[in-house]
Amino acid sequence: MELQISDSYLRALTDAYNDFFYHYDGAPVLTVNAENLNPLASEDDLELLVARIESMRGRKESFVKGVSSKAYRSEKV
Repeated sequence: MELQISDSYLRALTDAYNDFFYHYDGAPVLTVNAENLNPLASEDDLELLVARIESMRGRKESFVKGVSSKAYRSEKV
């Protein structure tokens, strides 16, 4: 089914989500880059993500796991 979804639709959907959460004020928002993070397959990744959520202090922050490191980079927006 996913093969039938056009690139333009996916780009529009991504843009809509980005716009929505950029302006969202109802709760803190943690944007997670999952390129190198798999909390379903890795207990370490799950623990890292939970620790990051628990340490969140800002209204909007991002989380990026490095390729060779368990450390995270936090960016407050």
